Amino acid sequence: MTTAPEMTARQLGKQRKRDAIQAAAAELMHAKSFDDITMREIAQLAGVGEATLFRYVPNKHDLLHMVFGDELDAVLDRIEQQDAALVAAQGDEPSGTHFVERIRAIYLERSAFYRRNPENASRYLREGFSLSALSARNVAQGDRTIALTRAILEEGQRRGLLDTRADPLLVAQNCHAIYMHEIDRTPVRGFDPDRIWERLGPRLDAQLRPLVLRTGD
Repeated sequence: MTTAPEMTARQLGKQRKRDAIQAAAAELMHAKSFDDITMREIAQLAGVGEATLFRYVPNKHDLLHMVFGDELDAVLDRIEQQDAALVAAQGDEPSGTHFVERIRAIYLERSAFYRRNPENASRYLREGFSLSALSARNVAQGDRTIALTRAILEEGQRRGLLDTRADPLLVAQNCHAIYMHEIDRTPVRGFDPDRIWERLGPRLDAQLRPLVLRTGD
């Protein structure tokens, strides 16, 4: 009969293997194209057999979602913390521009996430539009970004600093769509991924700056 301590040791062993697999996948996915990585490479780098690897993850797509999903969750946590810091720094009398800058900061961070590994990050982000079971997490991450953007817009409207004729949900969705469009067209147009913010920032401004009510700015 297996004792509780033995069960704990077994569980810890499984967790260590899972962590090693994820670390190996992350290392390879930040060094090579997704299509050029093999499950054998991941297993070798993780120090496990291929059969063991397949017991933990059935294919590379699961690993892609594991690696980039965790990384994007961390980015979103940081975005929310930075937004709270911007609110605290602004004080009780923000301007309309303050709300625009908060939204720009969200997408500046999301652009940095993309720039760290443009090919594989864009593959992960695009899979949010697929019908696979793996896409749910990706969709939730997009919704989380849209929800924060919407909340910022609604706050600005409540304070009388942003135009209330604009639907905050539609504006938030448009901002996210612009972000995804820039990611999609970067390789197609041969654009430099490192300069995505130079293209994205002005497009966000075109959506957001007209909402600012000049009074008080």
